[in-house]
Amino acid sequence: MSRNQCHFTLAEEGVPGMIKNATYDRDERLEVRDLCTRTSTMIRAAEVSIYRHTLFLRGRAFRILNMVVQ
Repeated sequence: MSRNQCHFTLAEEGVPGMIKNATYDRDERLEVRDLCTRTSTMIRAAEVSIYRHTLFLRGRAFRILNMVVQ
């Protein structure tokens, strides 16, 4: 793994067994939905929380199973 990156393990919502790995630069902006307020926003990859956010990629929602920040 390279420094300054975030590695995610994701599961697409509504698609059983669909697991995906993704890597982003720590400062890259990602679209997320806050699970408490249900609002969508753009935040840095390093600020994403597996307990607080759902990640959106190409218009599809992904649950964050694991995240490693280096």
